Amino acid sequence: MTAVSTTTPEDTAERFRAALGPGRLLEFAVTGLDRVGTPVWSTWWQGSLVGDGGSGGIGYGSTEPSARVGALGELVENVSSARVVGAEPRESGSLREAVRRHGADAVVDPRLLGLPAGSAFDDDRPLQWLATTRLRDGAEVWVPAELVASEPTDLPGEPPPGGWLTTPVTNGLGAGTSREQAVRHGLLEVLQRDGNGLTFRAMDAGRVIDLTGVTDPATLAALDRLRAAGIDVVAKLAATDFGLVNVDVVGSAPEDDLLAASGCGEAVHADREEALRKAVLEFAASRARKQLMHGPVERVLAIAPPAYAEVVAAVDPAKDEPRVLEAMLGWLRLPAEQWRPAYDATVLREVERVPFTALPTAPAHLPLAEVTERLAAEGLDVLVRDLTTPRAAEAGVAAAKVVVPGLEVETVAYARIGERNLTRLLGGGRDDLVRVGTRPPGWARVHLTAEAEERVGGPAWLDRDALDRVPGLFFPLYREPARHAAPLALAG
Repeated sequence: MTAVSTTTPEDTAERFRAALGPGRLLEFAVTGLDRVGTPVWSTWWQGSLVGDGGSGGIGYGSTEPSARVGALGELVENVSSARVVGAEPRESGSLREAVRRHGADAVVDPRLLGLPAGSAFDDDRPLQWLATTRLRDGAEVWVPAELVASEPTDLPGEPPPGGWLTTPVTNGLGAGTSREQAVRHGLLEVLQRDGNGLTFRAMDAGRVIDLTGVTDPATLAALDRLRAAGIDVVAKLAATDFGLVNVDVVGSAPEDDLLAASGCGEAVHADREEALRKAVLEFAASRARKQLMHGPVERVLAIAPPAYAEVVAAVDPAKDEPRVLEAMLGWLRLPAEQWRPAYDATVLREVERVPFTALPTAPAHLPLAEVTERLAAEGLDVLVRDLTTPRAAEAGVAAAKVVVPGLEVETVAYARIGERNLTRLLGGGRDDLVRVGTRPPGWARVHLTAEAEERVGGPAWLDRDALDRVPGLFFPLYREPARHAAPLALAG
């Protein structure tokens, strides 16, 4: 979901609609799918997409107009990626060939992008590449196409010999009414997921935030609504990397089903009040979002426009990742006596209390340049793939995909791991998952640059079987099937 802050939500909504162009656009509120009442909207658009017949978005906010803008913004992100990445010619060649062609400074070593441990990769593996722009100097930098794409359908045509390096994910997408807004949105998402990937959900660190001292009116109002609905809200501190506050919010009521109870809000921001507000609103909205995505289809059709029935009818559960779909189906069949104890002990666990007023903070409108400077101080570059179409530019809309080599995502879901998460796991004493030195039998090699391998003290190894066991019941907290796929598959 995306939440877009604008001075005039109605104007921004019209810009987003204009950026989409001709096609059938469906917009509807899904707020009523949950009793909390936090505004949540859904969009679905079918038009001239590359490789796909439709795309959707979900948005939330403190008001209905802001939620509607958020849903349109997420839709624009997805459509822009399909249009631009899907239509872009890809350059073929191995890492060695790309470096010879463009120079080492203009090519990202895939080892810096978190490759799946044990996957077949070396400098001579055939790849396909797309160009990005380095934010600090405007230089062209080439990145493997699957790390720029956001969906498998963004990559039409044949993959390189040996296939893609990993499954494309939406992490780093952003849209807004300016390039800076789009890039900022995408960058904060990358930072958010890098900071919380090993500290929440099934690996929750239990750092509960004491919310005494919160002053933001929208946050306080949202908390009041949640508590009035009987929901025990728990805010967790994921990280404070780069001086940014990375939080997630969870919680449930005793009578909640698993979809409602598993809602979560995530955010990272320099301003602790801003981070908490976004996370609380997203948490409140996630309860309705999960009912839309995975709850009974009849409830959705009762509040959606009549034409949405065609969208539901076109869903093919067989197109989903089998592991992802099967995990969600298993979830939906679980009785409360099986999931509730594990949920309380894992997702809601408390190890320590952190005062909200002790968290770092900065002005709410911290410039993008300052965020990138903080990253640069730790040797990290921000790469941007502009996804703005001519139609979007004419409408005053920008879209982008942000990639930050060295930051990580999807370690638990796809065993993607590099130096950063390796170091975190080693520092946390997780030698049941990772080790350095001699290879334990059956463990998978972690792909590191030569410099990283020297820093950690030798070759590194991951026990993929043990990692697969980490999420346990909670794999659907990491990856979810497409809209309506699970309830349709469940119905047979």
